[in-house]
Amino acid sequence: MKNLMTAAKIFLGLCVAAVLAGCGGGEGDRTGGDNFNFNTASVDHFVRIDRMGEPALATALLSKTNNSPTPVDGNGNPVNPGATNKFNNFDNQRDAFNRGDPVNDARDFAFILTVGPQINSLANYHYKLGPQLRALGLTPCSTETVTPPLNNTQVNISTCVAQVAPVVLPDVITYDPNVPVGWPNGRHFDDPVVDRLLAASLLKISGAGAPHNINTLVGVIDPPKDETGTLSPVAFPHLRAANPFP
Repeated sequence: MKNLMTAAKIFLGLCVAAVLAGCGGGEGDRTGGDNFNFNTASVDHFVRIDRMGEPALATALLSKTNNSPTPVDGNGNPVNPGATNKFNNFDNQRDAFNRGDPVNDARDFAFILTVGPQINSLANYHYKLGPQLRALGLTPCSTETVTPPLNNTQVNISTCVAQVAPVVLPDVITYDPNVPVGWPNGRHFDDPVVDRLLAASLLKISGAGAPHNINTLVGVIDPPKDETGTLSPVAFPHLRAANPFP
């Protein structure tokens, strides 16, 4: 038994040594002692490929197609263009958004998200969906300057932008302890975030006499169902019961 334990310790020691030796190659070179010099020549292929802020924002309003309309800001300047090397040659709108820093979101992406030129900009949604929303008895946050509008430039989305922009730009989750908890103030596991985001983007939920609120579409698009497929106000299914406190 003693010999087996000794052999196990030697084997473990060799494994650790091998791992440490492996750490010294590749991006870093051991120069002696405990110092490492790391190769940063290819730093531009280490880029952010996703965000964890507001869900569905880039999915709903930006184009993923490579060689899609160049992502530009309101002044026509390229926004977060992809590098030219083989590791980072993507340049579609969603990748440009993911590479961006939230502190610059309003400056860099307000124009793209609201006006385009991609077909799924907020203005295009209202141009296409406005009549259908009204036919369903809903009041869009947009107004038509010409009826029927001939294109999205004849749809005024300023109220929609005023409603939704403070929530999604910058693309981070915010929390105010003085306001009731629940998205857009923080986020519970089972908050109907997408339903509320759609309401803020499409419906008139602000201003005097607003006919809708942020929960108007909750459950309308994707009604909650239990494991049998029956409609049910089920809770978020992946949590154990809370630990009791004394």
